[in-house]
Amino acid sequence: MEEDKDKKLSFGQFLGTLRWLVAYNIKLAPTAAIVEIVLAILIEVSPVINAYIFALLLDDVIRIATTHVSPNEIFPMLGLLLSYNLFISAAQSTRAYFGRVLTSASSFKSPMVLYKHIHALGIQTLENPEVVNKIQRAKEMLGNLSDHFRGAIEFIARIVVLIVATAVVIKIMPWVVLVVFVAMIPGFYSNKYYVRKHWQLFRRETENRRRANSVSGALIETVNLQEITITSAYKYLSNVFKTFADRYAKEEFAIIKRRELFGFSFKVLTVGASIFGYFSIFKNFFSRFISIGDVTFQMRSLDIFVNNFSQVGGRYSALYEQCMRISEVKEVFDMKSMVADGNVAIEEGGVAPSMVFKGVNFKYPNSDRYVINGLDLEIKSGEKIAIVGENGAGKTTLVKLLSRFYKVEEGGIYLNDENINNIKIDSWYKKLGVLFQDYNTYGSLTLKENILLGDSHIEPNEARMKLAASRANVSSFIDDYTNGYDQVLDEKFKGGTRPSTGQWQKIAIARFFYRNSPVVIFDEPTASIDAVSEAEIFGQIYEFFKDKTVITISHRFSTVRNADKIYVMDNGSIAESGSHEELMALKGKYHNAFTIQAEGYK
Repeated sequence: MEEDKDKKLSFGQFLGTLRWLVAYNIKLAPTAAIVEIVLAILIEVSPVINAYIFALLLDDVIRIATTHVSPNEIFPMLGLLLSYNLFISAAQSTRAYFGRVLTSASSFKSPMVLYKHIHALGIQTLENPEVVNKIQRAKEMLGNLSDHFRGAIEFIARIVVLIVATAVVIKIMPWVVLVVFVAMIPGFYSNKYYVRKHWQLFRRETENRRRANSVSGALIETVNLQEITITSAYKYLSNVFKTFADRYAKEEFAIIKRRELFGFSFKVLTVGASIFGYFSIFKNFFSRFISIGDVTFQMRSLDIFVNNFSQVGGRYSALYEQCMRISEVKEVFDMKSMVADGNVAIEEGGVAPSMVFKGVNFKYPNSDRYVINGLDLEIKSGEKIAIVGENGAGKTTLVKLLSRFYKVEEGGIYLNDENINNIKIDSWYKKLGVLFQDYNTYGSLTLKENILLGDSHIEPNEARMKLAASRANVSSFIDDYTNGYDQVLDEKFKGGTRPSTGQWQKIAIARFFYRNSPVVIFDEPTASIDAVSEAEIFGQIYEFFKDKTVITISHRFSTVRNADKIYVMDNGSIAESGSHEELMALKGKYHNAFTIQAEGYK
């Protein structure tokens, strides 16, 4: 997938994106979207109808004034004008109400729709930089989709108005239609050209914009301020963002300036056509070919025609630019996961499946280096194993493959003798619990909620939650929290407090005690915890998960010595395996690393 910096949108693609935009908003809020479409057309057509009613009223006024009939005869036309204007006012208020309904639905539902789809795409898809750039642009556009929908239906409504106004003008002065049409063609294509230049700039700068926004975010996150303050990094980081913002604004304004200057020259022709049109109408009136009511109606129709012709061209250019951006939102929603789901479900229940790696080779997308090389490994159901090795040995990658974040193309991973690629992913995840090295922290939630997220598909069980907290040694600091388990874990929220790194890790461990899945994987689970707490927690792990499969990945050898079997990874494969005693007797890599680490504790 290679990003096309000179991407164009054909007319067919433009219409397809427009249809998707309308369908998307109708799906978000069906009643509100449909009411907006109908009322937008009625409201946009109203100036033509209003001009016609006013022309009839004016002719009636002149007739009554010149024939000396009763002034009361004017009331029917006044009543019609009043009724129509009240109807349009009611339509505008109704549209404004349903517009707010649609905007609200878009604000709250659109992020949920996007996050759900992103979640379904899978890790392998989402770690592709080009996909990430598209998602970034989609997120930037998402909040404006209801506004763009409104612009789209107004564009359609103005086409309807233009057709009506053209039918009036072409009868009385067809040459005006021709002049305006000819004048608008160069402006239309120049608009399209500069819209494309603007879009190319927007696409080309996505990566730089992401970096600048990341720097900007770092400057306002309180967790970063300590180091930024001490190192006096504020000025440097601020300049990084400012340099990008200034350069981008300069390029953007240059495009806009050329676009507006070029477009102005063609507007002069349409203004001239309008003036000559007025002259033609006045000439017919002076020759007594038309009434004063006809004069007002034809002048208003001419204004509506010229303005709408210009606005339809301008709105098409604006909508074309918007559709170029919206097309990427559509592309994101059309994306499929690079790792297709299987169709074989793992048998339900609390028993862990056997897990076998057979000759697995793996390299990350866009990389030529194999991280896993000819890996053979068998993990029996209920076995407690540990995997150790230097950084870069492939330990965490092994966990990612077992979690099926990436598809294994060379060799195979088997769960109960079934290739993991054929397994229904949801059925596997019900059996699996993984505490990653980069575990999640949910500061906007309470301590209780942070633990309950470990198994959020079931009804919350407070007793089970507190047991998990106790096993993870959360009880050592729970009394420090004013609100106990209902404490919000971020000082940026009212009454909130921020746990230390070690406390966060204990909370994350409690979450996986609460999950209590048949297969439990701890990837460097105690890296931020003191040695005493670490010993207490690991004393609980093997007891708590007595009948489960436990896989522990750690660089601290004191945490793995009680495993049934220890595997030493080196360069993506198993270099040594055995119990602690067996590996020490072997006097190989494990012995050397353990001895060096033990010396460090003396």
